[in-house]
Amino acid sequence: MSRNNNIQSLEDQISSITLSTGNINKKYILRDIIFAADRVEEDLFAPEADPNAIFANVCLKLKQMAFEYHADAVINCHFEEKLVVKEDEKFIEIFAYGTVVQYTPTTIG
Repeated sequence: MSRNNNIQSLEDQISSITLSTGNINKKYILRDIIFAADRVEEDLFAPEADPNAIFANVCLKLKQMAFEYHADAVINCHFEEKLVVKEDEKFIEIFAYGTVVQYTPTTIG
């Protein structure tokens, strides 16, 4: 397998990790609580701002940490943001946390 395929496979595995602000309807075991932070030089409340793009990096950080646990999801995620104005520059500080879980296999019958 080429290096590009390995990188793509790793990216696919990380992107497949579920982030949820609530619980999930699957059996799972708790692994840990994780925290992530980011600073984005943009005004979240500007009319042209894209909140999904602004929060994308902190979401990726949560998924990468969950991947290190070989986990399947981060549930009950919470996100806090703060607009900071410093010397006429606006940026958003983002703090996020959630519970890392690993799905458990179930059998029917």
